[in-house]
Amino acid sequence: MSELQEPLLTSALRNRTKSVHGKLDEHLMGLGLFSDKEKYKQFLTIQYYIHLDADHLYSNSQLAAMIPNLKLRNRFNKLKEDMADLNVPTPAPIHTPVITNTSSAIGTLYVVEGSKLGAKYLLHSVGTIGLSDQYGARHLGADDEGRGVSWRSFQAAIDTAPIDISVAVHAAEQAFNRVFTHVHNVTR
Repeated sequence: MSELQEPLLTSALRNRTKSVHGKLDEHLMGLGLFSDKEKYKQFLTIQYYIHLDADHLYSNSQLAAMIPNLKLRNRFNKLKEDMADLNVPTPAPIHTPVITNTSSAIGTLYVVEGSKLGAKYLLHSVGTIGLSDQYGARHLGADDEGRGVSWRSFQAAIDTAPIDISVAVHAAEQAFNRVFTHVHNVTR
């Protein structure tokens, strides 16, 4: 697809990562990570690594100038509270990518912020094992402004930012592939 056919970054990101995103969703759901608390603890560990990878982006002043409420969007502390609720130890340290290119950062944030949309369904699933956005699954809860409003404001911000679409798409693909790596390493 040419850049002219996809003038909006979010359209390009959605269309060009649809395959890897679908495979990841299917793989995660096939692992049964939401069927009981012990398996869910593995999910929290996977989430820990995903959010650790992106944590530094939420305090980037250049990105904060583009994306409304960037610091407030970060779910890493809520995730750590969820881990504490279920006595999940802090996972072993790993090498995390340091992303300094703005277009790459936006591609990575697209993956992390976009996961909040699917989190609505995961939150419903973990309700069957006694978890909620108040206990054990805070990080799956909606932002204060609501999922839809939060996502639309994120989209509007990145769609109007001066971003290299191909670099952002490549970074999003890398982020999805890194999630696959985290899933493999935690669930093997």
